[in-house]
Amino acid sequence: MKLKTWMLASLLLPAMPVSASSLFQPIEISDAEMATLRGRYILPEGIVHFGVTMSTSWRNSSGATIGAQVNLSVSNLTANLNVTPLNTAGSGGVPGQGQGQVIGGQGLNNVQGISQSVRTAGDYNTGENYVDIAITHSAGQPIATTGQSWSGNQQFSNDAGTVQVSSANGGLQMQLQANQGQGVARQSIGRGGINQQANIGGTLNQVRNLTSLTVAMQENPAAQQRVYCNLSQLGVMQRAGY
Repeated sequence: MKLKTWMLASLLLPAMPVSASSLFQPIEISDAEMATLRGRYILPEGIVHFGVTMSTSWRNSSGATIGAQVNLSVSNLTANLNVTPLNTAGSGGVPGQGQGQVIGGQGLNNVQGISQSVRTAGDYNTGENYVDIAITHSAGQPIATTGQSWSGNQQFSNDAGTVQVSSANGGLQMQLQANQGQGVARQSIGRGGINQQANIGGTLNQVRNLTSLTVAMQENPAAQQRVYCNLSQLGVMQRAGY
């Protein structure tokens, strides 16, 4: 059924491969699965824009920042993927070598759904993992995105460290390695899950993993009025017990 196909596309778009040329490839699901989705979907013509924004950044004790931001925007079945480096120069000083060691945690990579962790073996560090989902209404204009177009795996470096943006496991992954043994950060989205990690071994670091999912819905007063009329007609029908 076409209805099944479109509904699954709107629900599972974040888990689709970003490296494919046709990003919007829905698949059909069974009636049993459909039964669990009642009241949890909208029709495709009601969606104006779907977007995912991911950013990972690391600021060390000298004030230098390294990171990247990825914007995936889908409007009118057209997908755009852009990457923006996050690069700030510090005071010129070099942080001392990180002496802390974070051990274990490999199981976090296999968690289904949303997995978040901040582990630190140093002092005076700040770690933040954040996931936000926003549903808005739009007059029909697509939401503009910034950054350079995706061209495969991309890497950015400065005095603070190195961050690599790549496709992995049918989705996107950002892997950040801070210099001087200060630690690592990782964020990925794909296969229906989001994983955010920060392992800090130094001092005075600020680490952030942020993901925002945005759905903009079409304003359609006429359709809303038709729905209201249909509900009004149901209200006057004779009720039968069972």
